[in-house]
Amino acid sequence: MAGRERGGFVHSSEDLFAGASMILTPDQNTDMRMLETLKAFFTDIGFAGLTFSTPEEHDRIIAYTSQLAHLVSSAYIKSPEAQRRRGFSAGSFRDMTRVAHLDEAMWTELFLDDADYLTEQLEILIDHLNEYRRALAARDAEELQALLKDGREKKATAGGN
Repeated sequence: MAGRERGGFVHSSEDLFAGASMILTPDQNTDMRMLETLKAFFTDIGFAGLTFSTPEEHDRIIAYTSQLAHLVSSAYIKSPEAQRRRGFSAGSFRDMTRVAHLDEAMWTELFLDDADYLTEQLEILIDHLNEYRRALAARDAEELQALLKDGREKKATAGGN
């Protein structure tokens, strides 16, 4: 998994694959010697390591780890406040909106290819956002703090990237 929010050769860089993950989806017809060759090739060009997956597992997890973030970023930047934020934002705004600068034709194709998994993840996110909305609307400090603590703890157990 490597890429940037801007496509095309003009936005390429020699370190694009540095530390990135390569996910391979071999099946019963895959030549194991070819996998060894591919492993050497991908690590030589900078990938940190290889992960093996089924196509279904790949699509399900990518719906969450990549595609959902692009949808959220695209929706988030549409707030009228985005245009009035100058002087009021720093790293968190930049982090939340970075991937909104995307190739909409490519991402539309990817989203639709993975629509079932992506829709499921979007519904889970909406359910969680509604928990926060209810706590805020009720001015329920205890519930809001519990939700925030749960998120922090889940991030700690989920690890880095």
